[in-house]
Amino acid sequence: MKYTILCAVIATLAGSTQAGFFSESENNNTLALANDIGSFDAPGGSAVIDGVLDINDVDWFMFTLTDTASLSVFSAFGANGNGLMQIVTAGGDVIAFDDDSGVGLMPAIQIENLAAGTYYMGFSGFGDVDASSVGSDELADGLGHQENFGYKLTFGFSVVPAPGSMALLGLGGVVLIRRRRK
Repeated sequence: MKYTILCAVIATLAGSTQAGFFSESENNNTLALANDIGSFDAPGGSAVIDGVLDINDVDWFMFTLTDTASLSVFSAFGANGNGLMQIVTAGGDVIAFDDDSGVGLMPAIQIENLAAGTYYMGFSGFGDVDASSVGSDELADGLGHQENFGYKLTFGFSVVPAPGSMALLGLGGVVLIRRRRK
């Protein structure tokens, strides 16, 4: 009985998770030309992007959240690269920027409680924009960097649970423990 309940909880939590693998395609140098990586709903999902950044290039990717979620974006590339990334609203407001929070010169962004909506992630080379882009809404345009390297981006979307659902999940655990003690 307890394994049936545990399997039901796991199936519920993982029921609509989606994942995708994408290859970046040019020309995606503006928000209007961004590669669409899809729509993500509760309880989350993930995407992996394989791309190449050329000299004076920026790669934009669009995604849609149908529910509030936490977002994690990590990059990986060889020693010859130095990347940066931005997260931008559909209206062009820069809400996050990172240069080197990942390993070495690799950017990484984590945002809690990102509201449902359409967003863009821009990946470019060092020198394109800087941390002031969050206040100024300066978008990466690819100009100002001389890097040329291949990269991988991983997007992870996780559900921000409502307090009531966490309490209900905890109550289910208490019931299981009490039943096992009898």
